[in-house]
Parts: sequence; C-alpha cells; structure tokens
Amino acid sequence: MSVFNSLLASVAAIALPGSALAGDRTPNDPDTPAADRRDEIIVVGKSYGQEVGKTIMPLKDIPNTITIIDRAQIEAQNLQSLEDAMTATNGITVTGVGSEDPSFMSRGFAINNYLVDGVSTLAFNFPSVVPDLFFYDRLEVLRGPAGLFSGSGNPAGSINLVRKRPLDTFKVQAVAGYGSYNNVRGEVDISAPLGRGIAVRGGAMVQDQDQFFDVAHRFRLAGFGVLSAELAPNTTLTFGGNYDRYQPAIQSGLPGYAGGPDGSEGRLLDVDRATYLGADWNRFRSDSWTAFADLSHRISDRWMLRASGLYSDVERIDVYSYIGSQAITTPANTSGTPNNGLTNHIAYRGDSFARTTAFDFNGIGSFPLFGRDQTLILGADYQAQDYNSYYTRLSNYARINVFDPVSPAEPPLNPYGPSPLYPVQGSNANCAGLTVATATCVAQVYGGTSTQVEQYGLYGQLRLSPIEGVTITGGGRLTWWESSNQVLLPRLGSRTSQSIEGRFTPYAGIVWDATDNLNFYASYADSFSPQAPPSGRSKPDGSDVLPLLGKQFEGGAKLSVMGDRLLLSLAAYQIEQTNRLFNDPDDATVYLQIGKVRARGVEAEIAGEILPGWRVNGGYTYTKTKYLEDTNTAFEGIPLTPITPAHMVKLFTN
Repeated sequence: MSVFNSLLASVAAIALPGSALAGDRTPNDPDTPAADRRDEIIVVGKSYGQEVGKTIMPLKDIPNTITIIDRAQIEAQNLQSLEDAMTATNGITVTGVGSEDPSFMSRGFAINNYLVDGVSTLAFNFPSVVPDLFFYDRLEVLRGPAGLFSGSGNPAGSINLVRKRPLDTFKVQAVAGYGSYNNVRGEVDISAPLGRGIAVRGGAMVQDQDQFFDVAHRFRLAGFGVLSAELAPNTTLTFGGNYDRYQPAIQSGLPGYAGGPDGSEGRLLDVDRATYLGADWNRFRSDSWTAFADLSHRISDRWMLRASGLYSDVERIDVYSYIGSQAITTPANTSGTPNNGLTNHIAYRGDSFARTTAFDFNGIGSFPLFGRDQTLILGADYQAQDYNSYYTRLSNYARINVFDPVSPAEPPLNPYGPSPLYPVQGSNANCAGLTVATATCVAQVYGGTSTQVEQYGLYGQLRLSPIEGVTITGGGRLTWWESSNQVLLPRLGSRTSQSIEGRFTPYAGIVWDATDNLNFYASYADSFSPQAPPSGRSKPDGSDVLPLLGKQFEGGAKLSVMGDRLLLSLAAYQIEQTNRLFNDPDDATVYLQIGKVRARGVEAEIAGEILPGWRVNGGYTYTKTKYLEDTNTAFEGIPLTPITPAHMVKLFTN
C-alpha cells in the first residue's frame, strides 16, 4: 500500500456552494447522476442503499457479505489504487509474487471475478494492471461465490468497480499532494451540465513516486472522459473512455536461508527492508485504453431495460532481473568456503497484448403479488478476451551478493526469436560460435502463446416477499464457456480447446426482518472454475477434465442503527471445493480429480457513521482452511492457503 499523507499535502478543492463530494451522495441528492435516480424507482432503498446486484437496495436486505468503499472513504484514507482499497477491506488478504502483481484472497481463495459498472469482464487475466481509483466513484466487494452475475470463477467473491459519472451540477475538484517516498500526485476532476439533458465529466491525474526499497520508482499518467445524454424523457445514453499509462520498477522480494534437511530451520535474511536485489534497469510499462457505453430505457415506473458494454486494449512490457526462488545456503560449498550470500540472477522480458470485450443486457422491474411489490431481474451477458504473450528468460547470467548487491548489466533480451549464447557476467567467457550452453555461456529460452476465451450466459433472479418481513431470493445462471490455446513460438503448434456447455449455477437466499433495523439471513451459492489438464497426462478413464466446483452456505445478521447511517453485520460461512487436480504418484501419464478443500470462517463488520461526521470502517475475520482429500494423505488437514491469517482485524476511523 502506498503511503500518501494528506496532512502533509497541499490540497485544493473548488466546488460550487452546496455541491457535495460524489462519495457523499444519496439517491435523492441533486448531485446524483440521473441514471441512479431512475434506478431508485425500481427498488426503493434507504439512505445507505447501493446498486448491488443490478438494483438499488439497502445492504442489510442482501443475504450476502458485501463491503462498499465509496468516494468519501477513498478520499479519507487516501486509497489510490485497487491494492490500497483491498488492503483496507475487511476479510481481504493481499499477497503476490512481485511488487506489481498483487493477488486478493477472500475466504481462502483468490478473487478472479471483476466487474465494471456491473459488467463482468471475464475471470481470465483481468485486470492486467492494478487499477487506479481515480476513475471510480466506489467499489463493491462481494465475499463468497459470485457466479450468478459473473459466470465462471473461484468461490472467493467479486470486485465491482463503479465509474464516475457526470453530475447534474457544475463542479471542479483539484487535488495536489506530497507524501512519503517523494510521492507526488495531482488530480483534476471537472463535471458540467451542458443543458438539454446533456452533461460531461472529465479528469486527469499524474503521479510520481519512489518506493520503500532502493532504486525503485513509479510513474502514472491517466485521464478519462464521460458524456451522458437524455435521448428521450425515458432514455439515457452514457459513453466515455479512459487511458492509463503505468511505469513502475519491479521487486521480486528477498530470499531466505535454507536451514536443516527439511528447511525447518530456515529464516529470513538479516538485511535492511530497503534492500533491492533486482537490477537498476528493471522496468515495466503498460498502456491501457478503455471505451464503454451504457443505454438505459425506462419502460414504465416499474420496469427498466439496460444495455452496457466495454472494450479494453492493454499492452504491457516487463523487463527485469531477479534472483528467483533460490534460497541462500549457509553450509560451506565444495571448495570449503562459505558462499557469503552469493546467488544467481535471472533476466526476463515479457510482452503481452490483451483485448477484452464485454456486454450485458438486462431487464429489471417489479410487479404486485401478495399485496407487496416483488422484484425480477432477467439478463444475458457476453465476454471475450484475446490474449497474446511472448517471453524470454536468461537464467544464471550473473552473480549477486545479497549482502552487498550490485546491479548486473542489462543483457540483450529477445522474446521473439533465438539469441546467441550469453557470457556469464564477470567470467570473461568467449561464447562466439557456440551452440550448446556451458557453465559460462548461457542460453535464452523464449516462447509465445495465443489464448482466446469466450463466455456467455443467461441469468435470472426473483426477490419474492410472500409474507410481511420475509424475502426469499432465488436465481440461477446458464453459462457457456470456451477457451482455445496455441503455441506461437518457438515452433507453431496446433490449436487446442476446451469448453463447458450450459453449466447451471444456482443461488438462493432468505432474509427475515426481525425488526425494522435487524435482519437475519441465510444463503446458498455455487461456483465453477475451468481448469486445464496437466501436460502429458490424462484421466484414467480418458474423459475430459472437469471444472473446479464450489458451494457455499452462509448465515448471518445485519443491524442498522444511527438512523441507518451505521451498519453492523455478522456472518458465518462454509465453502467446499472439489475436483482439484493431482498427478498420480504411481503413474506419470495419469492425473486424478479427487482433491477436496474446505474453508470455514466468521466475519464481523462495522461501516458508516457512529456520530454525524464520525466515520468508522473495519471488522474482524476468522478463517480456517484445510485439505480434506488428497492423493498424499500427509496433506490432509493442513491449510489450503497458509498466507491467509486465521485472525485478522482492520479498522479505520475519521
């Protein structure tokens, strides 16, 4: 999480009298975009109602655990990226292999369902770069399976990023700040109504910063524009786009000592946390372009149709050197002298190109039954991604002393074809004319792959209140999923594919209003996640690989107090996932699908205002995961994800 202290910053905000920050809006606020106010006709929400699950409704009426991070919290905590926001979110563990590719864990599993304005972007390879929050008004984080509106994915949950939209009043907001590690950031955000139902909003952001470890530097430049137009009294079109250039350095971490025959005596290096073991030429550059459109039409006071789509194009180039996962050993080497912290460097370059297309069309409305309004959602969506990647890796081309690191020189790296053998730095080796690698003349490996993924589905959800104070939610989704892969380099391979046809994902929930402020709920949700078979292996019966299957049972209570300004929630859950892949230890040509894991936990959360103007967000999370079935019985009973803490507390107040 980047450190950016607004108390040390120079901050300027310009707004017309009476205008409010976007994060402070309620559905009745005059600054609320027109589309939000029309949606309120469908499901009348209280003051903390949010558009979660396609409709606006109070969070306490949803039979799942959901955290909303709105613009007010983003600004209060100086949350600049999605990684910052997830670090601050109750129940989420942030981890990752390197400094620029974090993974977000929820309930023991990695989140791989991302939506933008409620449009699923496909679980595969999104986002390619950690998004900056400058583009967004709020985030909605669902914990637990999200298959109903997302399709394939892990049973961890989903993250919905909700974009900034034009406001109904003129507003200019400018922010400049300086923080730790020379973190300099400036933002300008302008929204203006143009008359005749047309409004625009645009902004630009630039950030330049060092990091806590040596050498590393980050630069980011971004901008967006949005236009909203009322084509007719009941029809609104919103469209826009954004650009994001991101240029950080990459830190792959620090090695450790390997101690004892089983590593049980291993420990971390005794070095300063600012130690950087990469190269001073390490770099990463991504350019992201996104275009989007949203068309909504209100058929009546009860029914609305909405069509949304997006297209994104991301080009990313990684060039860096790292020490890999080799441990630093303490015993003497074969010459009888300690290695003194020496280890090998690996150089890498990866070029990737991703194009994502996504559409969502739904109809949302209410109808009278049992003397009350009932809510129905019907929809269809489509996602596709074309992803090409090329890489080269040069192993053991240089040596580095982790206690006195000196950057190696940058070797020539070519991910698109063979390169001459490279002399290990400092060896003075002559590799000219050699075709076989030696101890001092190392060879690059390179390759390229092309992957296309498509998913489309039909979904529906009915919220039915048969008696006063009880709401039953039932729904389901049919998903069609297909993936094809082809090796491009070093030799063109044949295209392979796998598919899932008409996979049904059910959902059910019930909410009981014990009082006007207290609800009890229970819910059930499914998930499925496609997986590829291990190379060179097949199932004993020759059948196709099955997807990972997850199921969750959740129950809890939600209490709204302080005039609905503060929400307290408590939830308990159990998730089981089956069909995990394992290689047969007795046959190198066979794999098995017998793996089964379980996650159980309790989550308590507080969100809102304990007094007018006194905001608090946070909670407590207990998580326990373990393997239930494995080909190696020694694994049974051990944690699925040791990185996930058993107990976690997060709290922020302002």
